[in-house]
Amino acid sequence: MFLASSAKPIDDNLKNLVDEIEAQSLSLSVLAARQFRYSLRQTPIEVNIKEPRQFNVLEEFIIRAAIEFKPPPTEDELASVLGLDSVFIKTTTTTLRSLQTLSATSPITVTSEGRSFYEKGYVPQPPYPVQLNAITDPLSDKISFQSESLSETGINLPDLADFINIDHKIADISILTLEEIQKNIQASGLALHVPEEGKIVTSYKLLTPTQKIWKKISLFVIFDALEDKLSIQIRNGKQILESASNLLQVLHAEGKISLQALCKLSTETINFEREAILKQKNTEIEARLEKIRQKVLETAAHSSKKVDNSPVLGEAIQLRDGQISQTFS
Repeated sequence: MFLASSAKPIDDNLKNLVDEIEAQSLSLSVLAARQFRYSLRQTPIEVNIKEPRQFNVLEEFIIRAAIEFKPPPTEDELASVLGLDSVFIKTTTTTLRSLQTLSATSPITVTSEGRSFYEKGYVPQPPYPVQLNAITDPLSDKISFQSESLSETGINLPDLADFINIDHKIADISILTLEEIQKNIQASGLALHVPEEGKIVTSYKLLTPTQKIWKKISLFVIFDALEDKLSIQIRNGKQILESASNLLQVLHAEGKISLQALCKLSTETINFEREAILKQKNTEIEARLEKIRQKVLETAAHSSKKVDNSPVLGEAIQLRDGQISQTFS
């Protein structure tokens, strides 16, 4: 007889979730379930973003005049043509020069970058800063970015790092290239670096030192009788953390983690549970098959005893071809 649920190393606050997992399939049995904490690294950073805007009417006219007029006009000449105070023209050309759209010389001269902007119908704006939080997760082996900061809370649970040597292969934020920062921001689903729209992260800097943030996770040791397979599953609430689960599965296969230390589950107990579960599952399967066989036999026996008591509606007579009227031929 395998261990009752109360005798298994299952944390009390995970029992309901264990029941849900086992209810998913008759072949699944949770042998152990424990909660741990592990640390993330949070680094506040500031990124500068450069994105375009459409030209306003006066900007577009000034650039068009500089391209089409021969020779190109000065600010005063253009103001005279438009009937405007030259102050308006000079203020606008100053803005365009700060955006590298016009050269600093007079008459008004459009730069090669300015011509490109004009053809596309937009002009870049000065870069503006956005504050983000870089989250380094050693279990998922990735860096993500988010606007909100994780709160620093105390969690009174065993530290997973005391049982598992998690290699911190993720590079330190401070040594990442700008291209790596851009790619990670895109992978995080933040619409801050969208080159096809002209929106580009141009630089970044660290704001404050990296913080250690504790996170609660649950570890489940699950036996699948159908596949005769033992698996380790990591969850955040009900969400399965695939990368973390795969990592622990590999570490266990390589003998780098001990289920005895992690959740007081010895190899002997696992083997005993496996044999008991397989035996019970086989018994259950045989019982279901026997019920099916009995049902089939009962159905067959009932069918063989069934008599056709339908009333006779008429009499059929076989005729030769010559006896069939031409009306029906």
